[in-house]
Amino acid sequence: MTGLLVEPVCKEGCSLGGIGNRIWLAWDEDFIDLNVLETGDQFVHCSAHIRCLHVHVFTVVYGVNDVVDRRVLWDDLDRISHTVRDVPWLVGGDFNTVLDVSEVCGISGDVQSAAEEFQGCLRNTGLITLPMQGEWFTWHNCSRDARSLWKQLDRLLVNDWWLGCWPNTYYMSLHAQTSDHSPLVLRGDNSGQLIGLFRFDNYLTLSAEFIPSVQHIWQHHIVGTAIFAVTRKLRALKPIFRAQRQKRGDLSNNVKLAASFLEAAQQLLAQDRHSGVFLLLEFCSKLVLRLASRLEQNMLH
Repeated sequence: MTGLLVEPVCKEGCSLGGIGNRIWLAWDEDFIDLNVLETGDQFVHCSAHIRCLHVHVFTVVYGVNDVVDRRVLWDDLDRISHTVRDVPWLVGGDFNTVLDVSEVCGISGDVQSAAEEFQGCLRNTGLITLPMQGEWFTWHNCSRDARSLWKQLDRLLVNDWWLGCWPNTYYMSLHAQTSDHSPLVLRGDNSGQLIGLFRFDNYLTLSAEFIPSVQHIWQHHIVGTAIFAVTRKLRALKPIFRAQRQKRGDLSNNVKLAASFLEAAQQLLAQDRHSGVFLLLEFCSKLVLRLASRLEQNMLH
């Protein structure tokens, strides 16, 4: 299932979720038919049909900071749970509260009462947390001194129907890069794998070598069906485009390198979350990644 969601090309999108467009959704309409069923200040509730899979529903959450106001979200999830008893239901996002005091590292205010209310919501809705791999703490206050604080504020929850349909699903909590939150990636039950992607960067068309290179490959006659011929020609163009990218400096590769440096810095920081050196190293690595990403975007657009 998640093979359809890894490295998506987002052709459609919307911003929802109350004041300030707190929640953004993006999807590939070639694979996903999405219908927004309901919105609130702290959630967006949708139905989705992914390729040949059954229809299921999901709710994207962005909880508010205030404990009292967050009770509205718990009530909304409780109400929605009564409408999805016989369909797979996924709930995920930033709940802005931990589920247990073990999900906090650093000096924090009282989290026990808020955690207990979150636990009550899960009991009322029948939702359970999917297995997680990767970073235990999904949020950091970006402080580089003794005030550093980590919490697990983001997670994915499912109902029994979801587990019945996709029992092997889990999610990865990735290293945070330019955000203070870790991205979450749903994985498992890869029943339908996508074919290999053909990478094409728009800036390649600006090169004087682009048209002659394509013409040289495209004029060859290949025996077989039309789709087979196109596939073979695209495959022949891959090394040519790769060489042209290398001549200009592979900006996407620079982003990957910067991301790998940041990941290494974050792994060091995970060993000693209060080290001033490691906090500074992570901060500098984020700056480098942000610059590399901006250069890539400027070239591609």
